[in-house]
Amino acid sequence: MKTSDKEFSALLSLLQDDDTKVASLAMEHFLKLGDLGTAIAMYQDDGDSQVRKRMHQMSAILSRRNARKQFIEAVRENVPELWDGVCRVNILYDPQASLDKINRQARDLASGLPASGTGVKAVAAFMKDREFMVPNEDILDGELYMMDSVLETNFGSAAALCALASRVGELRGWESRPVLFEGRLCLLGHENILVDPGNDWKLRKLDADHKVHACAKKDVWMMFLSQLFLIALVDGQLRDLYHFGDLLTALNGGTVNDLPYPLGEK
Repeated sequence: MKTSDKEFSALLSLLQDDDTKVASLAMEHFLKLGDLGTAIAMYQDDGDSQVRKRMHQMSAILSRRNARKQFIEAVRENVPELWDGVCRVNILYDPQASLDKINRQARDLASGLPASGTGVKAVAAFMKDREFMVPNEDILDGELYMMDSVLETNFGSAAALCALASRVGELRGWESRPVLFEGRLCLLGHENILVDPGNDWKLRKLDADHKVHACAKKDVWMMFLSQLFLIALVDGQLRDLYHFGDLLTALNGGTVNDLPYPLGEK
């Protein structure tokens, strides 16, 4: 979409409007213009506080859109590994998060794993010793699914702790795979030893009578996105609700219009 200098100036002036509805409409038109990188770089330090604020808001929206597009394409091509996909979800939730920092913190954590062993028991004991745990309260908190927050606070959902423990073990040569066991996401290591982060890192030796469901990488990512969608619904965060609803439907071959009203048309 092309626009004249006059139209651009008019939209810019509307960004300064104290009426959020007027400013939102101006932002909507701005976002339809295409490449806004130059304009955002030029005006994000503008002397008008409203213009600065709304330029930063549009920058965050564009970052989310780009992250969404890249994530969907990568999942369809089966490119990311489990950890990479989990970190990408972090960026989908918080575009300001740093992938480099998350990966560096994970490597630093793994470097503390005792050299005496990197098997399933050693990793579970290490994560428990470092006091990584699933909280008993406030489980509907998006931060529990964000690896940057989990690495900072040591609190995470069972899914997030599975992903982190798997990455820590992977960095030290331990292979594992996520599985559903008795309704909980766990990790299954060599010799059929199960690690249950949601149950204080309990270990269990599985035999032929135990039933587990192996989870593909996409299953884990969908679990993260589904929980973030639910959290947005409970908290009434309509923008996040649309964002994650759009992602979930796109990853399942549909569109957000397939969802019930008011998100979709059904």
